[in-house]
Amino acid sequence: MKNAIMLISRRCCHLCEQAEDLVAAYFPGCPVLDVDLDKSRKHLYGVRVPVFLVDGEVVLEGAFEETDVARLALSIAYVYECHNDSAQD
Repeated sequence: MKNAIMLISRRCCHLCEQAEDLVAAYFPGCPVLDVDLDKSRKHLYGVRVPVFLVDGEVVLEGAFEETDVARLALSIAYVYECHNDSAQD
């Protein structure tokens, strides 16, 4: 089971740039989608960016700290390990 992750961001947004750096450090290769390039995405997240989603669910938004991203990375890794262990039994 692999979690689908993505960051919704905006160009020229300092909070988004910080979020992109944090997410890249903890989730290398995470897709970053520009909120302004999709009408429905802009409607859903336009004033909330940056928004980090896991399996389509918002888990972080606005100004988030490195501790938030690190905690999320650990929890996702834990869930992933648990599912892989149960699949091997």
